[in-house]
Amino acid sequence: MAGKIMIVEDDRAIAQSLSRLLAREEYYIVAKSTAEEGIAQIREDPSFDLALLDVTLPGRDGFFCCREIRQLGWRGPVIMLTGRSLSIEKVAGLEAGADDYLTKPFDPAELLARIRAHLRRTRDYNAPDDQQDQIAVDADLIVDLRIRDAVVQGAPVHLTDREFELLLLLARSLGTAQDKIWLFQQIWGCSPEMGIKALAVYIRRLRQKIEVNADEPRYIQTVRGFGYRLGGE
Repeated sequence: MAGKIMIVEDDRAIAQSLSRLLAREEYYIVAKSTAEEGIAQIREDPSFDLALLDVTLPGRDGFFCCREIRQLGWRGPVIMLTGRSLSIEKVAGLEAGADDYLTKPFDPAELLARIRAHLRRTRDYNAPDDQQDQIAVDADLIVDLRIRDAVVQGAPVHLTDREFELLLLLARSLGTAQDKIWLFQQIWGCSPEMGIKALAVYIRRLRQKIEVNADEPRYIQTVRGFGYRLGGE
């Protein structure tokens, strides 16, 4: 089995088409048609490797579904599917906890490539690191590779996989500024749907989880005109 994927799509024809496409690639598929069903599925079985969420669903939308499964502690990649390409909608998806965005109609080959890239990146970051188990930014912030999370004042903050990847990139060059274009490419590769705004959204999400005051960050510092630096006192 190549991986376990949940699809939340209310259009039966699209859901069936996606299921057939992914089944041919040997993915195990569970398809749901509402946000509530998707949330219940993750609550019952959180072992999915990736989720495909349609934005426009009956009742609660895909953004709600994404926020709720993140609040359940599910950390896998989320790809949002939508018929609209509005920048504001993409940002809303990222702020809800999504990792990627694909506008309908899309090339099936591109969807498969995105899925493979997300799963490969997650597995690479899940691989054991023989060099170190933790990176101590200071006494209050530890990047823990064993649990793939940040520990702030002794308590895990429950980062998503993509949030952890970004923090780890910064932590591995502690105190050194990293170019925002390089950071974006490391996390999302060549994903024109996302745009560089995705990085700013993720930086804000990280700050909200690890900083005492996200508006006056102590750890993730903006290097104006260049990128970001992770530092401590």
